[in-house]
Order: sequence, then structure tokens, then C-alpha cells
Amino acid sequence: MEHLPLPKHAVAAGPPLVPYVCKDEYDGSPFLTYLTRRTDLDVSMPRVVTDPSDLAWFAQIPLVQLEDLIQTWLFFGLLTEVFGDLFIPSHYVRTTVPIEPPELTNSVTLGTKKVLDTSQLLPMVNSWINRIQSTPDSRVNLRTRYEHIAACLDLTDTTLRGVTFSLTAGLVNPWILTAIASVGELLENATNHAYAITDPVTASLCPSGWKLRYIEAQSLFHVDNDDLCPHEVHRIRYQVMSLQTQHYLTCLKRETPSSRHQHCTRRHCRADLKALGQYAARHQQEDCRCANLFVDIEEVICILSMGSLPLLRISPAPLLSDMRVEVVEATPESHYLAISHVWADGLGNPHSNSLPRCQLQALSRLSRLFVEAQEVESPDQEMLIWIDTLCCPVEPVEAKALALSMMKEPYVGASYVLVLSASLQEINAQALDPIEICLRILTSGWMGRLWTLQEAALPRRLWFRFKDAVVDLRQLWFKVMHIFANDIGRKGLALDVMVLEKSLRRFFHPKDGEQPLDLEAVNQALRFRSVTVASDEPLLIAGLLSLDIAHVLDGSEESRMQRLWALMPSVHGGIPKNILFCRGARLRQKGFRWAPASLLSFRGVQDGSLRDSGIGDDTTSLTSAGLRVHLPASSIKMASVFNGLPKELWDTWAPKDDVLMPCRSNEGSWFLVWAKYDGLGEADSNINRSSLHHLLETSTSPLTLLTAREFRFDVRAETTDGLLVHKDFDEDNVSTVTSDMVVSVAVEEGTTGALLEAAYQASRTLLNDDITTQLATLGLEHESDPQRWQPAYASLKTQLTQKIFTLAQDISDPRIVDVVGAHSNRGENLSLASLIASAYLGCYCELGSMLPSSTEWCVD
Repeated sequence: MEHLPLPKHAVAAGPPLVPYVCKDEYDGSPFLTYLTRRTDLDVSMPRVVTDPSDLAWFAQIPLVQLEDLIQTWLFFGLLTEVFGDLFIPSHYVRTTVPIEPPELTNSVTLGTKKVLDTSQLLPMVNSWINRIQSTPDSRVNLRTRYEHIAACLDLTDTTLRGVTFSLTAGLVNPWILTAIASVGELLENATNHAYAITDPVTASLCPSGWKLRYIEAQSLFHVDNDDLCPHEVHRIRYQVMSLQTQHYLTCLKRETPSSRHQHCTRRHCRADLKALGQYAARHQQEDCRCANLFVDIEEVICILSMGSLPLLRISPAPLLSDMRVEVVEATPESHYLAISHVWADGLGNPHSNSLPRCQLQALSRLSRLFVEAQEVESPDQEMLIWIDTLCCPVEPVEAKALALSMMKEPYVGASYVLVLSASLQEINAQALDPIEICLRILTSGWMGRLWTLQEAALPRRLWFRFKDAVVDLRQLWFKVMHIFANDIGRKGLALDVMVLEKSLRRFFHPKDGEQPLDLEAVNQALRFRSVTVASDEPLLIAGLLSLDIAHVLDGSEESRMQRLWALMPSVHGGIPKNILFCRGARLRQKGFRWAPASLLSFRGVQDGSLRDSGIGDDTTSLTSAGLRVHLPASSIKMASVFNGLPKELWDTWAPKDDVLMPCRSNEGSWFLVWAKYDGLGEADSNINRSSLHHLLETSTSPLTLLTAREFRFDVRAETTDGLLVHKDFDEDNVSTVTSDMVVSVAVEEGTTGALLEAAYQASRTLLNDDITTQLATLGLEHESDPQRWQPAYASLKTQLTQKIFTLAQDISDPRIVDVVGAHSNRGENLSLASLIASAYLGCYCELGSMLPSSTEWCVD
């Protein structure tokens, strides 16, 4: 995969080797009809492929044949179809040493010396673009050709998804799939560029989810990079859009040792996460023993109390012991350098407003760099310094709160803001291209901290200290924009950098026409960030949304988040009702039990966004009892059970899966409900922690299922978010309810729905059978002494089992037969029989009629 860009400092010496597994050359005929020409495949396949499920037959052919099919068609066939005579297949195969390690190939290619070589791909793509743009043609012909290439790319994407659908993704060589997906992304960018699609987001017909194919192919980053933190892997998957960037960052060699991440999880990087009291200021050199220099904290407090900003005038001296620091009040004429840093890197001190003298000397030298570069009006201009460690009082509490309320001011008024990140200061920036510098910044430890979000977004210009240079971020953006416009081979990388930069800048420097900031913008920005002092989070959020920080500070630290949420209705868009369907810790104060206790760990909306769908009434209002919303809903309860059936039946037939719960509506439609869990989230602190089945069985109050939107039964496999609640009281025709469990709800209108309904109808037949009456009579008569009726029970249970399997065998719906094989050689089907038995025992829920989306609720 020589066409994929790699960082200068990569974990491997070169691109991964992709085995050449084609049995024959591509036949040169139309790409879209290739499958119809593969008569050697001894399977029944659909004539037209429109969905990954159409390729379930992939699982029926040998792996060697599948890899041959995929590479011949989707790699060589796609390139032949798009580039025609420009593409010479033999130029894309080379002979090399045997592939190591041998497990990279799991097919006939084991030990082969033939691998793919894409070093000629980018030159060919550029020649193709030049040919299209320089050859006159009618607009109709150009559009027709563009639509055809887009259709080929769409089929390629669908087929790659079919590999996952057929459960063969874990068997096929991941690099074979990755090579195809990476070519697909390159062709997407090249085709849109060649055919002048100026707005790829809204006007492109080409698929754009190639990074998802990369993730699937690599089995969640199956790459040998021991430097990667599990949290960073998860962050990369979520934040970047391009396959190029996914691969680039996965291959990026980190400066920090991997041992620092041995305790990290997908939720948190714990390498630098400590309790506040564990941070300690460090010296410039390990063997330095200079004394700390303390600032005049009384002067700092005095300046803060006047509403002004304290700055530092550092007076260097030949001897560190003679160094002096003076606290001065900022004026409109002051030039100063504001320092943004991570306390864990050695410039933080939670115990006092002091730093080692060697650190202050280093800060003084850094400030002189800007003067010497004549970035100020006069080379003699004094450059003062602001750093939170010295300018924000550690105590008393009132003074610290005052400084926190003014945390925006230093970065807004600074002449320069300089970022000091330990990981960046180990790297020589002058040896790197702009893309790698930017991605080093965007994946640094500094980017993962909470306060640095504001510190990055506030200043109009931002500098970063590397080992050999101070880098101006604005100049980097200009270079990245040039790459985006002119370098097809790195377009995906450049776009990701530009999007990440825009997500930071828009908080305080929005462009004309941009939507005002809302809670969702903050929610996305806080994702993957961490904070040492939890009570700092509401202050930062208030600052980002321009809310009253003083109000948030006015009270105990523990109740800051509650005061923040009380201000949220004034934000653009207010409080989105989707907040109810997220998973994570919630506040415990009555009336605010719906509200997240933190946005740093609040996850799980179905579409990934807090913004409402626009379906129905999206307005919410905050009351003393909770959050008022308009949502559709249904009553939900466990199905009734035939009275008297022996409890021992449940030991045999009750489903062991306590996660999924089938539900049947009054109208006969089927749904699946399951407790929402995103693999990362903690249980809600105020929401029932029992299992879904246990909650439904033991709830002493009637339960209601609120859903994010009304169900559409014409949509294939529609899934939405839900919330199980119980009623507290009614007031003014509004039900006040308390949350019990966040769930997901899926409509099952296809084969699964038919399967569940068939099992349900069969169970009704069984309930009317004499054997049910006999079992119930036996259970009621001998409930207190079960040992006496065991022989009779065993006989009836055997008869019941036979009847269940007979009912399963008699089901003739072809959709069900195809899926579960109801007519197997044994005449039995355990899966269908289990569903019948579960329905017979009432192991499903009954949903009442759906209340409309205009129904009002007050949720706590």
C-alpha cells in the first residue's frame, strides 16, 4: 500500500505487504456485472447486489476462492474500469522476499513472493485527472461518466460490508480488504476532484465510509503498534473521518513509552491522570536542586479583586539565586506571553504559588524568543508572562474562585499563547511536514485535557514549543489547506486536520453564517478529554457557552453541575430532549436526576448526537420537578403467565439471555428492547442497575417506555433510543415520571418479526392444549410439596417438549424455513422451539398502544 502516506517516524520501516492472491487476471468486461460471469462459484447468488445482506453467500465459498474473488474484482477490476488504458495490471504486482510473518496470509499465497505494489497509483490518478480536465466533453457525458464511477465505488463499498455481514471478516486477510478500501477512498477524492464536485458533502454520489471498512478489516486496529494507548485508539476511531488518517495515526511512532499506558482503558488514558495533590513541580534537569521562587500572592489577590489580570515580570540574573519575579497589573498596553500547559508535565504546583527557579529562567528565555523574532512592535518591548501556576491563588478558596471566574481573560488578551507539552518538546519539528506536525499536536497529551480546550479555542494565534522550534499554528493551517487543494494523495489527511482545527476555533471565533454554539457542540468537544478536579468541568462548560461563571461558582463545589444545568435553557437550542437517552452518571438532586453529572463520560445516543431529530415537538422546559418534554410512549409489562404452571419449566425453557427482550404490540408488531450499553459507560447513578428482565419482572409500579421518536414500519431495521420510566404523579394533565433504565428499541418487521410472530401463534395453540391445563392443575395441587408430583411432571414435560418441536416443524413460512431451517433432517429446530417455549412461558413483553409524540412528560 505504497500510495498511503506514512509519517516520517513510523512504527514500521515501510508499508505493509499485501499478498497477491488472484488466480487469473481480471477479464476486462464491465465491473458492475462481474459476479454474473463467475460461473465457477458453486453458490446461488442474487443477480443484483444492493445491500450487504445480498452477499451472505460469501460464507459458503472457500476462503481461498473468496480472497481471489475480492482482489480480482474489487482491486484490479475497479482500477481497470475507472482508468482504462492508463492502468497496466502487471505494474501493480511485484516479487519480493517471502511474506513475514507467515500468518499474514491464510490462503494459497502462503510462501508466495508476489505482493501488490501501488507505487504507480498516485501518478496514474494525477494523469487521469489531467486527462479529464483537459479533454473537452459535454456536461451530459461528464455527468454520466461520474455517475458510473460512483456506482462502481458504491458496489465496492457494499461488497466490503458484505464480507463483514457474512462473518468472514475475521478470516480474510485484513490487508487485502484494507488495500481495496484505501483505493476506494483515493478514487472517491480523485473522482470528485476530476469532475468538479465542489461540495463533496452534499453533492457527491460516491460513498465516503471507507474508514469504517478499514476498522472492520483491521479488526479494531489489529496493527503492531505497542505505543498506542487503548483510549487513543478509541479516540482515533471516533474523531477522524479518513482511512488515510486512521492508518497514518495508527502507524505514528509515539515518543512516550508504551509502559505508561498499561493501565489505560478505552475510557481514560491514565498515563498522566493523577489526583491533584500528587502533581509536583519538576526542575528543567533531573540533577538540578535550585530552590522554588514564590510570587507575592497578596499582590496577585489584590489585582484580581480589582477585576484586573496579574502578570509576571521575570528579572533574570547570572545566578539563579538572584532571580526576581515581580507581580504587575495588566494594562491595555501590556504585551505578555500566556503559557498553556499540562500540570503533569512539571509546571503545575497544587501546594503553593511557586516554581523552581530554573523553570522561571526557561520561561523568560521563551518570552525573549518572540521579542528577538520581532513579533512585537519594538525589539526593546517588554514581554511579561502569565501562567496559571503562579497567577491563580492556591488559597484562600475565595481568591481561587475569583481567578477561576476570570480564566478566559489571560488567553483573550495575550499577545501570544504558547503551548508547552512534554511529548511535543521531544520532537524535532523542522524535520517533519505540516501534516505530521499538526497530527502530533492533535494527538498530544495537551489535547486530551479539559482546560486546554478553552486555551486552544480562545486565542486568535497559537504557538507550540517543539524541541528545535516554536511553531505558529496559523501558518501550519495555511500549508495544510494548500495540501488539501493540491495533493490528492493526502487530501483525507488534510481534511481531518482542518475539521479538527475548525471544531476548536468555532467556540470563540465563528465564521459568518455558522450556527450559534449549542450543547451538542460542547458535548462533542469534551469527548475524550479528562480533568483532575471534577468540579472544574461546569466552569469550563459555562465559559464555552458564555454562561454566568460567577453563578456556577456561587455555592458548594459538589452542586456546581446542578447550577450549570439551571442555566442551560438560555443556551441556543436549550436542553435537547435526547439528553434523556444518553448513558452515564447523572445528578442525584431531585428535579435534576435526568441531568448528566458529567459530559466527559456521557455516551450512547443512537445517532451519536444530542441534537434532536426534528420529528415532533423538540422544545423542552426546566421545572422544579424535572425536564418537560414531548415524546411518544407505550405502556410495557411482562406478558401474563398461565396460572399454576410449575416453576421448574422456566429452568428448562426460559431464555438464558438476560439482555434482549422481545416485545409485542397490541397491533401484532414485534420489537426488540435491550439495555443500552456502549462498552464504555458506567451505570447511571440514579437509574436501576438491575438487569432489564429483572426490572420488568419486579417493578412495583407500572412501567412506560418513552422513545425518541415514533416508529416507522416502512423503514428496514429501524432502531431508536428509549427510556423506561415509572409514574410518580399527574399534574395539569402531565405525568411526572422517574427514569429506570436507558434502552434501545428496534422494530422487527422482517424475518425476525415473522419468526417471533410464528412462535407466538404456536404458543397460543399450546396454551389451549390439554397438556397446559394438566400441568397447571398439577402445579397448583402440589405447590407446597413438589417432590410428590415429580414423576407425573416428568411425563407431562416430555409430552410438552414433543408438542413444542412438532409445532416448530409445522411452521412453513419460507422466510423462517430459510433462516432457521425448521425442516431439518431431524425434523426438529431448537432455535424456533426455544422461541415457542419462551412465548408459552410469557418470556416477552406486551406493549400498549403508542401515545403520539405530542404527549407531554416531566422526567426526573
